[in-house]
Order: sequence, then structure tokens, then C-alpha cells
Amino acid sequence: MYKVMLVDDEPLVRQYLRLHIQEQHPEWEIAADAMDGQEAWEKLQQEKVDLVITDIKMPLMDGIELCRLIHGMANAPQVMILSGYDEFALAQEAIRHGVRNYLLKPVVKEDLTEALDAVTSHLEIKNRESLAFFSQKSLSKESQAQVVKQFLKAVVSESAVEIKTLYPLIFRLKLQLIETEGVIMMLDLDEEQLVRKSIPYNDFMVFRFIVQQIAVEICGELGHGFVFLDEDQCTCVLVSGDDHGQILHRCSAVYRQVADAMLHHTVITVTGALGTMESELFHLHASYAAASRNLQQRLYAGEPALFAPREDGGRSDGPDLLPSLGQSLAAVRFALFDRNEVAYTVALKQYIEHMPAYTPRALAKFGIHMMKRLIDGKGELYGRGLEKAYRHLQRVFIERPEGWTAESVLAVYRDIACCFVPRYDGRQAEAADETDIASRAKAYIYTHYAEPLSLALLAEKLGVTPNYLSSAFHKAFQETYIKFLTRVRMEQAAKLLKDHPPEKVYDVADKVGYFSVKHFSHVFKQHYNLPPGEYQELHLSAQRRDGVATEPE
Repeated sequence: MYKVMLVDDEPLVRQYLRLHIQEQHPEWEIAADAMDGQEAWEKLQQEKVDLVITDIKMPLMDGIELCRLIHGMANAPQVMILSGYDEFALAQEAIRHGVRNYLLKPVVKEDLTEALDAVTSHLEIKNRESLAFFSQKSLSKESQAQVVKQFLKAVVSESAVEIKTLYPLIFRLKLQLIETEGVIMMLDLDEEQLVRKSIPYNDFMVFRFIVQQIAVEICGELGHGFVFLDEDQCTCVLVSGDDHGQILHRCSAVYRQVADAMLHHTVITVTGALGTMESELFHLHASYAAASRNLQQRLYAGEPALFAPREDGGRSDGPDLLPSLGQSLAAVRFALFDRNEVAYTVALKQYIEHMPAYTPRALAKFGIHMMKRLIDGKGELYGRGLEKAYRHLQRVFIERPEGWTAESVLAVYRDIACCFVPRYDGRQAEAADETDIASRAKAYIYTHYAEPLSLALLAEKLGVTPNYLSSAFHKAFQETYIKFLTRVRMEQAAKLLKDHPPEKVYDVADKVGYFSVKHFSHVFKQHYNLPPGEYQELHLSAQRRDGVATEPE
């Protein structure tokens, strides 16, 4: 993400630039704006930006003087000036102060896009050169480990910006992360034990930290495995080897030693789960997703274990019920957003029917699983509600240690679910309302992505302002509205291009909301690193080869 400061004494110009950049350039963040050069210079002392877009003629301090001051800064940002036709001499003076980009007023969207693309390319080259210089220096083992941790976290969370930044460094440091194949192993606390022992919710993070530190120490002793944390602070390990047998043996050794050490030091158990075996570094997100699904098998397991994918398709204790559990909790979550008490009560009843027994342990396990699914990985939005839900779950074990029935479990789970009902009081109400608006916007995009869909139009549909919707969407999903819309369109386009018989590229462009085939092709290539025609041919060729390979003699 790059940062830009807008400097112009005309509010309408600043607003025009802000809206265009937010809608068309999600890689740029508006970090600050100013009405004149003096205000801009003061803000530059506090806010580091990559680009300053400034008018030339302004009161107090004009753009020329601002350019001169910026030119003398260490690590000075790029500068783009705005000038009228009668200000060319001033523009030339600005160029003597290091300015390499200027736009004529009134600003045309296409010209602004082209100029921003040029600045972005320049910054990317500069970043790569900085990384190359940095990687040539001798990095300590601790520094290398930190780079690997950040990179692997970016890969499993599919953070394109961080991957783009860190991968050149991984490459130049010649860090071999995968031998022949690799797998992501997740190691997670059995939190139901913390609940039943009445350990405060705020102390859970301490136990997670202990798991991570034990894993780092053991992987270092064994000489294999890269340890990192995912976005939920769950310990993950990339384990690689020459073949499946060797990898499974290494995973088993790491898990057993971590679990034994954790039990010895804290009397808390740890459950593990393996993802799929992958030979490509950038496919590890699929392995991570599979490990996350496999971790849910502990809901039906008697004791903590290391769960592996069920490659034989056979049934183990309960995992066939996991999709139904997910559907029930999705229904609970949507009913909570609608504040529909009847609907979420019915959905909770369905969820409880999937419990193997109404024991204290099952009550804690399924209760914690429900909380995590209801907040959908966004615990920061539900801070007080989440803490309240944990406290309530802990309290029931003191008040009622035995004798649970379906009705009494439903009563407890209803109270827990109520902790996540959006309420309209103060900041909590504002956060809940923003999340609701963002979720409705996301649902609308999924069903109308093929239509002309602007931020203003979507905001009008939802009855809010474009600025409010843009802010709420980014807060809720850590992704801009335009980036999400583009991703949905590209994913649908990829599906259509792989269809047999194949779709024409111009038909695909039209079906996913692009009037211009040229524009569609440009965006598709940025997303998949291939033009749509080549992408289509690549997959159709693979389908033809598979068809030949499987054709009976």
C-alpha cells in the first residue's frame, strides 16, 4: 500500500482526486490533505508519504516552495504538480526541484491514471532495488527467521502486496522453504480446558505465545520446520521433505514434542491438523485452508490428536457433520445481523442437534467453535462481546457442572449468541452498524457484479454516503470495495474461460461487467499474470490432455 498527500486550496479538486484514487487505485491510500504548502509541509514532518500531489498557485506557501523543501528531504517522496496552461514556466521551475510528473488542470481521469501508474512503477523498481541492497548485507538468523515468518503469513492469507514485497528478498537470500513437497501444520490450544479452568480470557494470548515459543525451540532442535503465526495468532508450521512418508514422520515428531512440552509446563493440551501436500510455494494457502478445516475434527474427537486429511474418503468420528455445522452457524450469524430472535433460535437448535453428547467438555468445545464462527475472524470488532461470551461460558461450569440437556444447552448458547447481536449504543453500535452495511454491500456485489456497479450506486442502494460505505467496507473486510469487486469479477471470468465449450473473451468481459475488452484483458492479466486468451488456452489444453490420458483403449 502506497500513501499519497493531496495539496490544493480548492476543496472540490481535493475531493475529486480523493474519489478517483480511492475507486480506481486501491493500492494507494489517501494519508493526508492540505489547503496550502505550509500546512502540507507541517504534515510531512509527521506523516511519511510516497507521493505528494500539489497545486502550484496557493496562498501562504505555493507549490514551488513546497517542491523546493521536499527536494531537500532525506528519502523525499515523489511529487506530482497540477498546473494550468498559463503556468508552464512555473512547472519548469518545479522540475528543477526534482519534480518528474505534472498534470494540466482541469485534471482528466485518464491522465491521472497514467501518471499514477508511472509513479507506482517507479516506486516498485525503487523498492526492489532497496530489497536487493538489503539482502546483500549479512542478515542474522533471527532477521531471516522474521522475514520467513512474515512471508509465510502473507502466503497463507493470500496478501498480494506483502508477497510482492517479501518474495524478492526470500529469493535473493536463497532461502529454501520447500524441499520436494511441503505441508502446513496447525497447532492450536484446546481452549475448552482454559474455559473449564476459569482462566481469564485476556490470558489466552499468553498460552498461545507459549505454544509458539515451544514450537520454535523444538523445530530448531529437530532441524526442520518454519514456525509462524496466522492472522488469528494460531501457531503454524511449514514442514517439508523428500516424500509424503518423511514429511508425515517429521510432522508427527514436531506435534508430539510440542504437545508433551505444553502439557508438562501448563497442563493444557494442544491439537494439531495437517493440510494438503503441496510442491509449489504459492499453493501453501490451499494447504493452510485444508489444515484449518481438518482442525475442526477435534469437535468429535475423544482426545487431542494430529488430524490429517482423509484421502481415502472414509468416515472418521464426526467430520461428515462439519458442513452441516457450518450451515447452521451461518444461519445463526445472518439472523443475528437481522436481529431475528426466532431465526437464530431455530438455527441454534439445529447446531445443538449435531453435538455427540451434552457433556461439559462438548458444551465448551462447541460453544468456543460457535463463537469463533460468529465473529468470522474479526475478533477486534467484537472485543467486549467476545470477552463477555467467554465469561458466560466459564460461569456455567461453576453453576452447573453436570446434568445438561438439549434445552439447557440451548439456553446457554442463546445467551452467548446475544453477545454478538448488533446494538445501537455508542461506538459499539456504530461498529456493528458498519459491519452490517459492509456485509450487505458484499452480498449485493456477489449477485450484481456483472452490472455497472460504482461505489456511489451501491451506496445509494444501501441508503448511505459513498465515503461511509468505503470506510465501513474496508474496516470490516480489510479490503477496498473496488479490489473486492475486481476479485469477484476476475474469479467469475476465470470460471467462464475454463468452460467447455469455451466462451469468447469478449463475451466473458461482457458477462462480468466490462464494456471494454481491452480494459478487461489488462485487469485480468494483472490478476492472473496471463492474458485471458492464453489463460483459456492453457486450461483447455490441460483438459484435452487429461481427456486423452483417461480415454479407454
